[in-house]
Amino acid sequence: MAILMVSVCAGTSCHLLGNQAIVDVLENMPPSLQKQVKFGYTSCLGDCGEGPCVTIGDKVLKHASPERVLDMIKEELAAKK
Repeated sequence: MAILMVSVCAGTSCHLLGNQAIVDVLENMPPSLQKQVKFGYTSCLGDCGEGPCVTIGDKVLKHASPERVLDMIKEELAAKK
């Protein structure tokens, strides 16, 4: 089983733009997803005006929302199968 790396920007702008809601969703993913995703933080990705930013695999998701993050995780996992 391939592990998908997900990193949430921990920079000030992303924090102020709502990265905590994304962190909350990632910490409470269904167990089936938790087994396939490794989640952590990254320093500023340089897109401060477009945050919150999240890297999912090798892609950067700007203006991320919890729903968009989960959708992209599911898409990336399906593509790895």
